[in-house]
Amino acid sequence: MCNVSNSAWGACNSEDKMKKRTVFFGWAMSMVTLLFSCHASADVAMPATANIEDTKWQLVEVSNEPVSPLAGEKRPHILLDSAQKKATGFAGCNNFFGSYEIDDIALKFGPLGSTRMSCPDLQLSLETEVFKALDQTSGWEIKDDVLFFLDGDDVLAGFTKEDNSEITGTVWQWVQTRYNDDRKAVPADPKNYTMQFREDGTLNVKADCNQKGGTYSVSAVEKRLSIEITHSTMAACPEASLEDEFTRALSAAAIYFFKDGDLYIDLKYDSGTIQFSKRQGE
Repeated sequence: MCNVSNSAWGACNSEDKMKKRTVFFGWAMSMVTLLFSCHASADVAMPATANIEDTKWQLVEVSNEPVSPLAGEKRPHILLDSAQKKATGFAGCNNFFGSYEIDDIALKFGPLGSTRMSCPDLQLSLETEVFKALDQTSGWEIKDDVLFFLDGDDVLAGFTKEDNSEITGTVWQWVQTRYNDDRKAVPADPKNYTMQFREDGTLNVKADCNQKGGTYSVSAVEKRLSIEITHSTMAACPEASLEDEFTRALSAAAIYFFKDGDLYIDLKYDSGTIQFSKRQGE
């Protein structure tokens, strides 16, 4: 406010008006800046790499063609290990492994190695398309819970998460195996025969005096289960051990279901059923 004579009032009044306009203009610009900043922050949200790493993804399409489960209900899949930045998976005939780099929506695979199994032409043809897609991948996106590997705007392959929540985490203890020829196998000490399905598609197995491991695939809708034991310690178990029978039964898994809290696994060719209970304390 001006304290001046009447003769200077006009100039003073004009100065006050100019200050008010300046204050108002500065306030308005601050509000515009704040609003623009908030709007920009909302629009620039980027996908987190945690959405696709450390999860087993099953292939559902490649080269614009749908992919169905193979023999034994096994389906091509991939797992990105965030700790080691290592990609592992199954391409349709062989297991593969290699490095990868991921940065927001960019994804690039390094040179991939694989096993050298001989497989039928249909599986080899699928595997060729899978490796081609991985080699050309430069980015990724998720739409409607489907993970797409991209080359620019082109979709190379699509994957869905394996739903294994029903069976993972719990340590399952072998109760018995009943065969369709009325034979029955019952472990003397169930604590020595256990398995645990992990969320990353691997499993841990205790078969008497040996520790084993492997991979599995599951279809939660159809209740189908496939188990592959890939490695084991080599201790010599007692003569009465059921190690081999237990391992053979797991490798023959076909369908699973639950009854009264126990896990049952039907074997291939309707040859029998394995029963598991939760380990005490689970």
